[in-house]
Amino acid sequence: MTTAGDIEIRPARRPDCARLADFLSRTPAAPGAAVGTAPFLDPSPRNQIVAVQSGEIVGACVFIPGSGRCAALLPPRLIEWDEGLAARLLRAAAARVYQRDGARLIQALTEPHGESALAGALARAGLEPLAMLAYLRRSVLPLERDLPLPPDIEWRHYGYLKRRQFAETIAETYKDSLDCPRLAGLRTVDDAITTHKHTGFFTASAWNLAMKNRLPAGVVLVNNLQGRGEVVYLGTVGSARRQGIGRALITRAIRDTALMGLPTIGLAVDVANTPALRLYEAAGFREIRRRMAYFIPATRLDTLV
Repeated sequence: MTTAGDIEIRPARRPDCARLADFLSRTPAAPGAAVGTAPFLDPSPRNQIVAVQSGEIVGACVFIPGSGRCAALLPPRLIEWDEGLAARLLRAAAARVYQRDGARLIQALTEPHGESALAGALARAGLEPLAMLAYLRRSVLPLERDLPLPPDIEWRHYGYLKRRQFAETIAETYKDSLDCPRLAGLRTVDDAITTHKHTGFFTASAWNLAMKNRLPAGVVLVNNLQGRGEVVYLGTVGSARRQGIGRALITRAIRDTALMGLPTIGLAVDVANTPALRLYEAAGFREIRRRMAYFIPATRLDTLV
């Protein structure tokens, strides 16, 4: 490479397809990129930003728009790592998915160590640390479909007529939550529900609202994600905390996973949420990896463009 001024940053175009596919297949992952994340090799230019120098692609950044106004930025790939160029690609990708797709929750993941070349590029692009996420797993046995649930809790499955009650209850669980609190206000609850629905395969019978004393106490939403049960959301209403509701919710999640015939159940949790970590560990979950999550705060979204 020569100087930054010689490099054009722009959305990929259809004529770039062949060169882009070749570039992505032979360039290394960014330093600090999450290990185990499969490289995105789709040659379609629609969701890619490229760096072009003297007519050649020297860098690319893939972004993945999601449902519910969310999006993921994949680590940039460069022929030669350059933090400034990586930051320009990330910022251009974030601006593109914000303008074109209306994404408001724009995230990226790195390995858990906070200081890395990729972390530096993310910071220069305007992303901030959101949370250290622990990914937990637990085996599920067929007989756990009969796990006992507290007799004083009434369960309601998700459905069109109950959507509003689920949304209102989820909104209540966000208040004073220890799990990624900086996400508050970025999207609506309906946006979040849409995202949860499209994480794996949605099954209404595995989305449950717990009622105690005829009042909503919490929700747990489980989907089939790549052949395992995935807790896409679990939350307890503030007034119902420290009353055993969380334990009932995770038991319900394990039970529903067994009813779906899936052998394992997983979830991700903010490591700062120590009560949740204790709850999951007591229920038999064990940590398999950590990732550092970054996001663009709401106050910076409009500065992207």
